[in-house]
Amino acid sequence: MIDHATTAAERLIASPSLSRLIGTFGLAAALLLGQIGTATAFPLLDAENTAGVPLGTELSGPDAQDLRHQLQLANGLSAPAGGGWTIVPRIDWQGALTDNALQVHSPRRADIVSFFSPGIGIAGELPRVNLTFDFAPTLTTYARTSNLNSLTEQMNGLGNVTLVPDLAFVDIRAVAGVQSLYGGLGGLGGASGAGAAASSSSAGSIPSLVGNSQGLNKNNETQTTSFAISPYLIQRFGDWGTGRLGYSLEVTESDSIGGFAALPFPTGGLNARTLITNEQTGHFVSGDILGYLQDSLDVNLTQTQTTTGSSIGTAQSGIPSQTTHTSSTRAIITDQLSYEINRSLLVFVSGGHESIHYTGPGGQSIDGLTWSFGSTWTPNPDSQLTLSYGHQNGSNSLSVNGHYALTSRTLLTVSYGSTLGTQLEQVQNQLNLATRGNGGLVNGQTGGQLFGSSNALASQDGVFRTTTLTVGTQTALDRDTFALNLLMTKRVSTSATNARTASSKSVSANWTHLMRPDMTVSAAVSYGIQEQNAGVAIGSNLGNNTTMTASLAWQWHISDTLGASLRYSFVERQSPVSVNQIYQDMLILGISKTF
Repeated sequence: MIDHATTAAERLIASPSLSRLIGTFGLAAALLLGQIGTATAFPLLDAENTAGVPLGTELSGPDAQDLRHQLQLANGLSAPAGGGWTIVPRIDWQGALTDNALQVHSPRRADIVSFFSPGIGIAGELPRVNLTFDFAPTLTTYARTSNLNSLTEQMNGLGNVTLVPDLAFVDIRAVAGVQSLYGGLGGLGGASGAGAAASSSSAGSIPSLVGNSQGLNKNNETQTTSFAISPYLIQRFGDWGTGRLGYSLEVTESDSIGGFAALPFPTGGLNARTLITNEQTGHFVSGDILGYLQDSLDVNLTQTQTTTGSSIGTAQSGIPSQTTHTSSTRAIITDQLSYEINRSLLVFVSGGHESIHYTGPGGQSIDGLTWSFGSTWTPNPDSQLTLSYGHQNGSNSLSVNGHYALTSRTLLTVSYGSTLGTQLEQVQNQLNLATRGNGGLVNGQTGGQLFGSSNALASQDGVFRTTTLTVGTQTALDRDTFALNLLMTKRVSTSATNARTASSKSVSANWTHLMRPDMTVSAAVSYGIQEQNAGVAIGSNLGNNTTMTASLAWQWHISDTLGASLRYSFVERQSPVSVNQIYQDMLILGISKTF
């Protein structure tokens, strides 16, 4: 079980001597990062607990002040200085000219596409409430190919509510967006109407779960929605330590778009999947009584229920869709002992027991001991790296998480780990790592990209061992920002009778240049390789293929509330199956108005 990061509430009730013990490197965060990733539903980082986590670089000099209120695109919507609420309604419209609306090898069909997206952004910071929320449904209409018209949703939100000071709290988080059914295709531009999150420089070339659907249409995309609510109690027991009891309910849905509207209003989509997770957690961490040693005990009980539709349904054949139900349980107990060698180095060792059981095809049963050991190195306040090795989820695995300030303007982030679970569980795990940064959601452990592996691989049912490596770097100069990201992920089915593997390797680069305070130009390019020996959920198998995307964009902030953009994008997929070889050019004009 991962030792959850210390929340803001815990910091408020911690004693001064304990705070000195934690010191500059954040001991509780180090304990969190030192563990091997598991499929747990309880949030690993509270929305407001971002101390030491890199969240992006502000624009420098007077330009930052000039642009901060112009469409809130610089670093995302934020609460007013000193606290209060910021509520920004908006309307985004984008018109696209495409030479391959059907996104097929042939026949190629040109079309004019309109994306209309009314949205709202909310940010609040009050004594008992900390909240950021963005919601933008997107209506997509085609002039010639009306059967591709669709309504999808983009949403992201993080919130923490104090019910009783120093005692009772509630964590709330949500995400919704579209992603490629086949993985690793599209994602450049802002044609989904996802507002600031999609329009900022952080919108990379890998399709984002939080909107950004360019390069997709309803025939090759899925809508995914995840929502979690987690009430918890915290109690301080003097120098003995701090205890926490928590419960989490999380619902995650994914569905291909068979009708007009996507989730949460499904109309005939195939292979609809719903995951309901219940989790109970107990956590106790020692206080000053052990001096420079710290002991933490975690108990985690998790129950999931998954409902999956069949591959053949009314939308294809007129045959009523069949559903299957699978479930899983986890019972994990972990005790971890940590020791501070000096102000920059921490070592830890843990041991425990796990009992994991999955029913249905590819079912898995694991009962055994767990162990791990590792270290956290914090060379300066802007850098932290944690490495650990251990046995969890029934296998040995290495875990690496961290961020390192190469210079005052260049930040390097890295994350490597292995998990066991379904694709929807992986979405839940990533959401529970989310924090706010760069106008959208980022990995709260490293400040790097979120949902990368979920978007890179094709949609499939079953239980998998998924190993993911992400490496990213960002350099912020006075008027330029450069970003480079590497993603490698491999998924292996646990089924003994139907072994399936899939992997994805991709590299992407982004550049943003501030031409003047009200005008920016940006470019992005990505290249990816996918290898898979089994089809996606709907039964279509693309085989091994490569994808390349590129875009060039210009944005003009006409006024504090009005903006315009012009973007060219190119998407290409090469496949050994000729019918799956496609390319698409798009020219996109956008207008955004806030109120």
